[in-house]
Amino acid sequence: MRRAAAVTGVFLVCCTAACTLRRQAAPLSPHCRGGNPLAGVYHPSRLNVKSRCRVVNGTVRKVVFEQYDGDVHVDLRPDPGFESLLGDGNDRVGGNLIVELIPQDRARVDVPTAGARIQVVGPWVEDSQHGWNEIHPAWWVSAGAIEPATDAELRAAQRLLQLDASDSR
Repeated sequence: MRRAAAVTGVFLVCCTAACTLRRQAAPLSPHCRGGNPLAGVYHPSRLNVKSRCRVVNGTVRKVVFEQYDGDVHVDLRPDPGFESLLGDGNDRVGGNLIVELIPQDRARVDVPTAGARIQVVGPWVEDSQHGWNEIHPAWWVSAGAIEPATDAELRAAQRLLQLDASDSR
């Protein structure tokens, strides 16, 4: 009985030691954020998080400022090696990866211009409503200009987030 207890005790100590020695993987980018990766996103239930933080390089094909939710939509043609981030639905948007900047981040995340080669960091998600993959929200864009959301855009986004919160209750 004592031998079994001793063996069990040694086993538990070894398991505990092994668990504490487990190394944390370094984040893909210093721009990855902790917490809820969809914080501040309107209607987040439509987004399936495939990876909390991804880095993608590519060329901007189009930039659109959305009036409805204040997001900036960027159509990004991924560089070779990043095509795996695309899904079948991305064919409907010219084979581009959709990148969305939310109004709350526009004071610190650059808005790129069409034709620019950029690197983007943010959660990689599948938009179940549209059927394509996105980086949403973009937490960092390597080139462009800071274009803070207007007060009207921020109010509209806040109103949508409040409606979304009340709908989920």
